[in-house]
Amino acid sequence: MRTLLWLFIFISSVLKAQSVSLDFEKDLIPEGIAMHLPSKKVYINSLVHNKIVRCNLDGSDPEDFISNNQYGYLAGFGMTIKGDTLYALGNSLPKINNKSILLLLDIPSGKLIKSYPLNIPDFIYLNDIAIGSHGDIYITDSESNNIYTVNKSKDELEVFFSNDEIKHSNGIAISPDDKFLYFASYTSGIRILDIATKKLVNQPNNHKGIDGMKFYNNGLVAIVNSRRDATLNGIYRFHLDKNNTEIVEKEKLQNFPRLSDIPTTFDLHGDTMYFVSDSQLDLLNQETNEIKDIAKLENYQLLISNLAGNDKNDEKSTVMSKRYCTEIGRFDLLFDDDEIAGAYFLKHKNVLGGIWGKLKGNVMTGRWHDADGEGDIIITFTDDFLFFAADYKADDEPNKWYKDTWHGALRPNDNTSFEFNGKTFRCE
Repeated sequence: MRTLLWLFIFISSVLKAQSVSLDFEKDLIPEGIAMHLPSKKVYINSLVHNKIVRCNLDGSDPEDFISNNQYGYLAGFGMTIKGDTLYALGNSLPKINNKSILLLLDIPSGKLIKSYPLNIPDFIYLNDIAIGSHGDIYITDSESNNIYTVNKSKDELEVFFSNDEIKHSNGIAISPDDKFLYFASYTSGIRILDIATKKLVNQPNNHKGIDGMKFYNNGLVAIVNSRRDATLNGIYRFHLDKNNTEIVEKEKLQNFPRLSDIPTTFDLHGDTMYFVSDSQLDLLNQETNEIKDIAKLENYQLLISNLAGNDKNDEKSTVMSKRYCTEIGRFDLLFDDDEIAGAYFLKHKNVLGGIWGKLKGNVMTGRWHDADGEGDIIITFTDDFLFFAADYKADDEPNKWYKDTWHGALRPNDNTSFEFNGKTFRCE
């Protein structure tokens, strides 16, 4: 019963998505993904094995597309497909003697079309790639303020645009009319570049923590995976104005299946989005390119989500889930506008309890119920909802309030407990 309740809490705030099990090696640590719909194949690269694998859309027939270090490939980063050409970025992960490369690969034959190595003294990470309708290539470098392109006359990589306002850009997208580029900058949010004038047309913003990003229906869809409050991570849509030059609205489309999941990039065809639910990037030591704990690795899951039912004019859920650790055990909450409901686990009694109430600002006033009885409760959250303190009383002691006696902290990772401010917070 307890497992079913936890499952309900998290599934209730996730869009329906088809999940396909992928039978690749568990230490793949995928970063880039690209779909070739004519052959119904999914292509995924590896940060650890410096290769690209593929399988059918149903997960069957897994195989190497290019093997370890073939054609000079490095740890895999962003990928995309245009026609029958796979564009694949790679970088050597250790910072010493860093190298980067762009491969163009023929999908039917698996043969190399062209290789664009980049060997310069500076430490660079060619991170993600966007291809214009006429084949123009644009690449982010997440270690600098540069955007690269392929100079067609010289047939080599060169800097297309450089500006301190787009430092450490990760995801990149291009408008269907080839007029604008969109950068997911670590320092200044989503920035928009007029390609013809090479001028940034919007101001710095707080749309940060973005990995993969693509243009979709007069807006952008992005994976946000690096917010400190993991409940803020997820799939987001950023609506643009009619000129495609300003972000006018942000909406969360989907939570990740688990708070600890780290999906990275995705592919988008029509209204269908494809991504690996958890890259397990947190288990990779990027300095040594080694797995921290092999026993924790799991099989990979391909999630296939339909975005068509999430137009901003459609009715959509506003429910958000948060997982807290407390002195007595795990505490999961659902926030739906000004309403809160949730369940806590009394670990010492091995039973569940529940709360529900109304939220005003950062204070919830409501009721609690468990094996010990029931009563009133007031939960006061910090402004960022990372911590809370609770006062409560029981119906059989109506005049006795237990002040500041229950505390919680947002679960930071998958550990079962942690110490903070002299208290032990239990997460299970």
